[in-house]
Amino acid sequence: MNVLLAPLLAAPMTEAIISVLVIVIALKLAFFTIKKVALNVVLGIVTYMVCIHILHIPMDIGFGVWALTVLFGPIPMVLAALYYGL
Repeated sequence: MNVLLAPLLAAPMTEAIISVLVIVIALKLAFFTIKKVALNVVLGIVTYMVCIHILHIPMDIGFGVWALTVLFGPIPMVLAALYYGL
C-alpha cells in the first residue's frame, strides 16, 4: 500500500492540493475560535452592564470571572450576579 501511495504523495500537484486544504482548514478553525471568543466577551460585557445598571446589583468582579467569561460566555456573570444579589 505504501509503495502505491509514495509516487502519488510525491507529486507536486498533490502536495500543493494537500497544502491548500490544510491551510483552509486551519484558517477556518482559527476564525471560528476567534469569533466565538469575541462573542463570549461581548455577551459577558453586556450581561455585566445589565446587572450593574439595570438590575442595580453591586458586583465586584475579579480577573478570574472575566477569564471564565471568555470561555463560557455570560454564564459566570449570571452566577456572580446571583452570588452578589442574594
